[in-house]
Amino acid sequence: MCKHGPGSPQSQKDEESSSRPNSPTADDSSGSYNSGEDEKLISFMTGIKSDLAARKPYYVDDWKVQNYFTVINATVYAFVIQLIPALIFAELMDRNTEGNLATAEVLMSSGIMGIIYAIFAGQPLTIMGITGPVAVLLGTSYGLTEQFDAEYFPFFFWTCLWAGLMHCISAVVGLVSLVWSVTPFTTQIFEFFIAITFLYASLRDLIEPLALGDGDARADRGAQYATMLLGLLTFGISWSLHFAETWAFFTRHIRTFLTSYNTAIAVVAVTAISFIPGIDQANNGAGGLDRVNIRFAPWDWQPTADRPWVVNPVYGIGADGIFAAMIPGFMFFLLFIIDHNVSSILTQSPKYNLKKPAAYHWDFFIVGLTFLPCAILGLPPGNGLIPQAPLHARALCTRKFETDRHGVTREVVTHCEEQRWSGLGQSLLMFVALSAFTVLSWIPRGCLFGLLLYLGMGALHGNEIWERITFCFILPKKRPAVPVVRKVKWRTVQLFTFVQVVCAGTIFAIAQFASFGYIYPALLAILVPLRSFVLTRFFNAEDLKHLDPTDETEEEYHEEQRLIRETEHNAAAEVDVVALEQPHFQEFHPGDLKKRMVHKRRHTIEKGHNIVADSMHLDKYLDEKTQEDPMVGRLAAVASSGSLHALNPSSGANDNEEKRESFKNGLNESFNNENMYDA
Repeated sequence: MCKHGPGSPQSQKDEESSSRPNSPTADDSSGSYNSGEDEKLISFMTGIKSDLAARKPYYVDDWKVQNYFTVINATVYAFVIQLIPALIFAELMDRNTEGNLATAEVLMSSGIMGIIYAIFAGQPLTIMGITGPVAVLLGTSYGLTEQFDAEYFPFFFWTCLWAGLMHCISAVVGLVSLVWSVTPFTTQIFEFFIAITFLYASLRDLIEPLALGDGDARADRGAQYATMLLGLLTFGISWSLHFAETWAFFTRHIRTFLTSYNTAIAVVAVTAISFIPGIDQANNGAGGLDRVNIRFAPWDWQPTADRPWVVNPVYGIGADGIFAAMIPGFMFFLLFIIDHNVSSILTQSPKYNLKKPAAYHWDFFIVGLTFLPCAILGLPPGNGLIPQAPLHARALCTRKFETDRHGVTREVVTHCEEQRWSGLGQSLLMFVALSAFTVLSWIPRGCLFGLLLYLGMGALHGNEIWERITFCFILPKKRPAVPVVRKVKWRTVQLFTFVQVVCAGTIFAIAQFASFGYIYPALLAILVPLRSFVLTRFFNAEDLKHLDPTDETEEEYHEEQRLIRETEHNAAAEVDVVALEQPHFQEFHPGDLKKRMVHKRRHTIEKGHNIVADSMHLDKYLDEKTQEDPMVGRLAAVASSGSLHALNPSSGANDNEEKRESFKNGLNESFNNENMYDA
């Protein structure tokens, strides 16, 4: 999920207007939006009419391409980053639906939905596919067929039909605007819930087949151990390459490639390893490693289950089952109105510099229409993907790095290929994957569960709930100087985090272990009024501004993440150098010892507080000091960064001048201190 929520308005008015469904678009040349005021919650056809009027002039232009290389690269990239998770979720569905929905259905669904959306949607940069929450919902709702004595696929037909109808009606009356009521409180819990669900499912499917409590009853235990080790190896490769861009090795382009295709590289490598003699000890096709469940390889273009492609909606189901299917259908609606619209909003973030207007209401209507082929053919439904859809948009951008007057280097998008070919192309490639079932059948199942473990860890990494939990194990003075640490009492932070953990844990427990686990999207939706009407009675508004930062800008969020990662890095470096190494003479580095005398950097990301402004004279002074003493090394940069927290542009010139003089005097005193090494 998103990091600071779809309800976070941007700090700049023009950024907000380009992303809100009911606000003027970034390009008002169409004249479809004549004001920036929100529409009424219930407004028949108003949103769809405005969306169609806004996008109609651009439809022909959507099929024109300026840079074919960029579009082809984005097409392949989007296909790869969607294919690997699709295979993972197909394995989950295969297990949870007793083989009724598996790899063939997932890939065909992704292809069909993607083609429909790429051709008819207003904003084609959002790519469609199967998500983890969909796999969970399909698994938890599977038991309803037994409760109502119905065949699975007729029941599934009516589930999709009801869900699609709800999507279309909500788009027509303007309910899509409800997504702006969602705050980070809800999205953080959603992401945390998905993370622990993925972690639980992956570890369960890696460890449970070992049957450790059954003695020697399981003859293929050796193969199951090999499956587990291959899964852990897949996780290790994916997780290591995830941070390849931070390496000092290779060129920037190679590091970017390793990070972008980390899961594909891990799958190829581990699949090759699985065929090394001695690892897969299959004997005449029995007793070997479990691989991706494919009915026939090459595929015979038939469903995984023994059934016809076209579902008979009235065979094996009664009237009670037809109306009972409204329950999971409504759950799909609640899930998608958050998940899809957040994906669409993130894909059209102002940072991508899109010129064409959004079409949120019409796009959600198209999502409703995609349920129809899913119902007829018995395919799992899908919605806009996170993070694949925003990554697809980023891959279409031409970027450059600019250094501002304060010396801060930022990535700036100069142009984005806003077209339909890449979304259409990656959907067509799904049918190429279907025809390559022989290759897909080589992949060990343990490899996919290792990737699921990677997705779970990736969801935790950067999740604010998890970060606040880790803060509890950091000494107060070493916690990163983010607003929630500096401006809110720590007991209040702990209480707020406890509430979120309880909410996520409750939803997880119900979804995984209760017979009515299919209601988990409703529990997620309840979090919105819980935040708006209940938490405000227990937490004051000033604390909630930092605990649930709806007004936080993207720049502020990324600055917080930088401070947190820096804290982790510094702590790890301190352990490596100080705690683990034996003392040696070569450790004596005068320049490094002097550097330790400088106070550790402190940071602030308050709005309007520029931490590097008005520092040119101080930098010149430090440069002179460095030239006088070459042993100082990089002291100038560290000292400059460490002192700038005291320079507030909102303060008067005299105040800042006094702070500069105070720092200079302290720095000279450190240089001249004869007993500095005793410190």
